[in-house]
Amino acid sequence: MQNNDTITIEQLARIREDFEPLVGLRITWLALPGVALSGFEPSQVAVIVNTLLDAALPQIKLLASSPENSERLNSIGLEKAPRSIGDREAYPDYIHKSGYRFELKGLFVDNLELGLKRAPTRREPSARIKDNITIADVNPSKDILLMAAVQLRQFDQYCHPVIIDIGSFSMIDCIKYRDERMFRLGDRWNGKTPQCVRKSSIGKFLRGESLNDEDYQHDTNFGKMKRIPYIPLQQFLKKHGVSVNIVSPEREVEKLKEAAAKVKKSSKKRGGVKQIREIQEIFDLDSSEEDE
Repeated sequence: MQNNDTITIEQLARIREDFEPLVGLRITWLALPGVALSGFEPSQVAVIVNTLLDAALPQIKLLASSPENSERLNSIGLEKAPRSIGDREAYPDYIHKSGYRFELKGLFVDNLELGLKRAPTRREPSARIKDNITIADVNPSKDILLMAAVQLRQFDQYCHPVIIDIGSFSMIDCIKYRDERMFRLGDRWNGKTPQCVRKSSIGKFLRGESLNDEDYQHDTNFGKMKRIPYIPLQQFLKKHGVSVNIVSPEREVEKLKEAAAKVKKSSKKRGGVKQIREIQEIFDLDSSEEDE
């Protein structure tokens, strides 16, 4: 989906190299006693770690373990983007010394060797590209989605977050794939609010019937990373244990056509529609994961 105005794969690779000093960095500003881990769910730790990561990156050199390491970290050259006081949702998060602009998202990677209090069902990572970030806000040649995979690891009696991987992705491509999938599934913008087709109206959508306002609801999962079918991003998530179905837009269109054909053959208007495999996969109806 790249064009002459879009940041290139080669540029993204060079940016990834610039952030290599972050990989393996222990964030010592957070220390959880190992004996206390059973009181924390991974999702609770994720919120704490991601908040800490956002505050630490502009002053990351303070976490250096040696003068040499301090110099390498300082060379990264990130600073908070200017924004109004109290404005927590401004875009982007950071400005780089090179002129690139970064939006940071943390991906907490559960460490199964630690005795955290785990829920019966896995929770979907809550990181998302929110609806306040639109194509109009993005500079295609400058804007990058920066994902930091962070894992809690034990050092003697205490556990600290450790950055285990960094991913860099074209922000404009992420936004385009996010929005194109939205329309492909029959969803819409209602003003500035993303709305999805209600589960009870999916069959109606697939039969090609007109949808009314009551057929839509606020899409509370809009922009979640797992739901953006941008292959490089999906591969990064899968690498770190996120359950994803990497499906190209073309293949998803084929699945939608298959689902539509089965729905039209069905004699029932509503019952049984959600049991069609293609519908379960596309609309994530069979997911046992809870939102984080």
